[in-house]
Amino acid sequence: MNEKKKKMIKMIGLGILAFIVVLIFIIHFFLGFIVKAGAENIVPKFTGGPVNMGSFRFNMFTGKATMKKFVIGNPQGYKTEYAINLDNLVVDVDMTSIFSKKLVIQEIRIEGAQVIYELGLGTSNLGEIQNNIGKATRADKKADEKKEETTNEPKEGKKIQISHFYFNDAKVSMSAVALQGVKASVPIPSIHLEGIGKEKEGASIGDAAMEMFNSIFTVVGNMDGSGVGAVKGVGEDAWKKAKGLFE
Repeated sequence: MNEKKKKMIKMIGLGILAFIVVLIFIIHFFLGFIVKAGAENIVPKFTGGPVNMGSFRFNMFTGKATMKKFVIGNPQGYKTEYAINLDNLVVDVDMTSIFSKKLVIQEIRIEGAQVIYELGLGTSNLGEIQNNIGKATRADKKADEKKEETTNEPKEGKKIQISHFYFNDAKVSMSAVALQGVKASVPIPSIHLEGIGKEKEGASIGDAAMEMFNSIFTVVGNMDGSGVGAVKGVGEDAWKKAKGLFE
């Protein structure tokens, strides 16, 4: 191979390398905007209320994503400012699974979330969000089944596995008439789920979201108000009384 060809190959190689570097920079810079816009448009279709994400950072080399101030709003008709405020959410993705049929998420960790449990007539904001997620997930499954029947081809949507889900250092505030305007705030017991979608085919995004939200709703719904007495003079009886009106 003569020097001219070697020089040309070297130039092409450097050009490709430069393109890859620029592409990585563009993806890294714009990914936050793309994910933020996507979350704020897609998640409400499941929860039935507005969603806002403060910021999103993703390291494509480590697979670690960090979200700040991820706020899940209430469905229409509720008065409190939000349902869940996720102050810090960290997702650790197995980058080797990015292009496989099942995306493996090693860990989802939520620290210091603020939950507002607003009780209404026979329902609650968290209960309604839970129902909305369930309805949206079932609707997606029916649409996939209908498409399979029409095309005679199996629907091969992206599945996920979440090896660990942590929900730590969170607090819940109850909003109800029985509390007479006083906010009763208590810590939520830590939650740790393992092996969501661990089965071979994995879980749909909707099913995984449902399992995580159900764990939070169940823990909050079963709380008896222990420890409320230390908060602004609100007693455990007030918490139980407020819940009892709507159960």
